[in-house]
Amino acid sequence: MPSTNAQENADAPKQAAAGETFMTAADLLPQSTAGFVRIPDLPDFRDAWRKMHIGRLIDDPSMKDFIDAQKARAENYFDSIDNKISLRPKDLFDIASGEVAIAWLPFANDKRRPYSICVIADIRDMKKQTDAVAGQIDKDFKGGGATRTDIKYRGETIRVYTTKPKPGQLKIDQVALTYNDHRMIVSDRESVIQDLLDAIAGSPKGEPLSRFGDFKKVLSQSAAAIQKSVKDGGTVGVEWFARPFQMGAILKELFEVDRGNQVNVLKLLKGQGFDAVTAIGGMAAMAGNRFDLLHHGKILANRPFQKGAQMLQLFNRPVGPVPDWVNQDTGAFNRINLRIEKAFWASEGLINEALGDEIFRDMITGIRDDEEGPQIDLEKNFLPHLDDQIILIGDNTMPAQVDSERMLVALRLSDAAAVKKVIRKAMEVEPDATEMDALPGVEIWRVQRGESDDDLEAELAELGFDEEVEGGGQKPLLDHWAIAVVDQGPGSPFPYLMFSSHPELLIDAAKRIQNGGKDGFGSIDGVKKVSQASKDLGAGNVALDRLVRMKMAMRVKYELLRQGKLKESDSVLSTLIRRVAEKEEGGQPDPLNAKKLPPLNQIEKYLPDGGAFVETTEDGWSMTGFFLK
Repeated sequence: MPSTNAQENADAPKQAAAGETFMTAADLLPQSTAGFVRIPDLPDFRDAWRKMHIGRLIDDPSMKDFIDAQKARAENYFDSIDNKISLRPKDLFDIASGEVAIAWLPFANDKRRPYSICVIADIRDMKKQTDAVAGQIDKDFKGGGATRTDIKYRGETIRVYTTKPKPGQLKIDQVALTYNDHRMIVSDRESVIQDLLDAIAGSPKGEPLSRFGDFKKVLSQSAAAIQKSVKDGGTVGVEWFARPFQMGAILKELFEVDRGNQVNVLKLLKGQGFDAVTAIGGMAAMAGNRFDLLHHGKILANRPFQKGAQMLQLFNRPVGPVPDWVNQDTGAFNRINLRIEKAFWASEGLINEALGDEIFRDMITGIRDDEEGPQIDLEKNFLPHLDDQIILIGDNTMPAQVDSERMLVALRLSDAAAVKKVIRKAMEVEPDATEMDALPGVEIWRVQRGESDDDLEAELAELGFDEEVEGGGQKPLLDHWAIAVVDQGPGSPFPYLMFSSHPELLIDAAKRIQNGGKDGFGSIDGVKKVSQASKDLGAGNVALDRLVRMKMAMRVKYELLRQGKLKESDSVLSTLIRRVAEKEEGGQPDPLNAKKLPPLNQIEKYLPDGGAFVETTEDGWSMTGFFLK
């Protein structure tokens, strides 16, 4: 039976057949490791996966046609990419008897190959199966024209496969692997395997990842939280760790991101002090009796923050009830406690550096002094009146259409009258804005993108965004929206500045505040269960909390995906997806074969309710997330 003891399951080394301590991957990898994902026991992971909603969904007969199409797509993908390690997930399931770990290692001084990837798998008692997988890898490489060289090192044989360069390709790719009765190691760099064999032999080049302070702190705190929370039979299935900036640089290379003359985001963030965030990681428990999935994680950061990193002004507040004005059609509710005014001014250096000019203060001054503008003093008349809490909700309407997904952002206010004056002044000079006569006592302004966009694009060009504008043809993130200050009322003890992608959603929220009512999102039984689970997991004072009903949140996205219309949706998320997909998919109408998905009502039982919360701590933030059984 799988262990429910998190520390035992994740950290304790297993014993080799001869009675020796079996060194885990974290004991072998160097402290310089940028990213690390480990499954402590793959057979246990596989068993737990099959019990989870996602595993049962994949095994549901109604999903067979779609899953078969994805398997074929995955095979084509693995056949078409520059095979970094040539070890497929199926191979690991066939050979692993214990842990499987994947690690990303930086080689900053190697400009041609600035990182490497490796996989370490415990294969004890699986030698026959491993021989078969290794034989198939050998056959595949040789069939593709690769050459094989065997190197003896510390009594082991390292197979090094060198692939033929493609036309115009300068670098030579290699895959190296070695295995014995205990473990298989595969990497895209022979020296990585040699270093790991040195560590196994007791002669490492330096201290291992398992002794790195940040690694120990992140995973020990995560393990303690899991151990305290998982009392109902779950399996600790995954642990992970990353150094954000080092891993970010590797991902940039991995996905061949070429931003041309645009901003180097990693360099920008590092220069603005965000490298104070030093580590992130966590553990996930699977298939418990109460929690389908439970994750505890930690973000480490060195306080106090400097420069632009002072934007990270998250702070803890007691978790309150979901406001009554949030309607029952809501799919996701998010609440963030952020010192908005401090975060706003801290962004000055970040914006100036991103635009390459000292423009931030000029923009603020222009908003205040420009005779043709709103003449709003943000510093005196707007920012001080925000009450440092942001609520973001997403809902949708049926039947599923491209404009069905709706979003609303609400900023809690300390002085509604002052902010109302600011919004009125801003909207009166906005050529695309019209005041709606929709609700007595509430000034609701609707903005519809129109001919004045030419003026906006000219202004953006003057600010240095001309390349993006001329890149053209892209639909804006939102081409219509509404904004209003809604005073407190029977449905809310607080006033809000509300912004919505759809005026109807804002009007509905304002009516609920005016009229009161207890039939909102928080009254739903499933939401109550999620709220109670969060409290039981320790959500008392938090910086962020989230409640989600997956069935409701996904119903429109799912149906539009089935219909091949998801990219046509006018939601912010779909617009971003469209921008990426148009580049990556080469215009394929349905690359996922989504038309083979079954109707939502056949699989909605596999879409659980869930929640998450984040707490600000002295050394960073702690994270908890879950889906209910």
